[in-house]
Amino acid sequence: MKKEDLRGKKYLESLLWYGTEIGEKTAELAYWQAAGGYSSGTSEADEILEREVELERLIRTLTQKKLDATRMIDEIQDPVARAVLRRRYILGDTWAKVAESCGGMSERNAHYVHDIALFDFEKIFTEE
Repeated sequence: MKKEDLRGKKYLESLLWYGTEIGEKTAELAYWQAAGGYSSGTSEADEILEREVELERLIRTLTQKKLDATRMIDEIQDPVARAVLRRRYILGDTWAKVAESCGGMSERNAHYVHDIALFDFEKIFTEE
């Protein structure tokens, strides 16, 4: 099986998507709040409230997904593999930071460990 076909990999990648989406929604909300000049009961106030509700929903979803992913990552035997997956998908670190925080390995080595760890994660993910 190719790593692109792994359902567990897609699940982990969705964590990064949620993180990006939350960042964008937070920026939009800040824009609407900074625009000001609205009074309660206006369409702008309703728009802000709607955006706040959507942001809270995304945060709750991401939090639950990260808790579930952390529990599954913790079941992986290899501590370096656990660290690579945790740093990349739970903390959202760049590959350079993942490599540095895992003992100063090269980014290439971090990718190698990551690829092996994905197959270990897939076994756990599909058992759920």
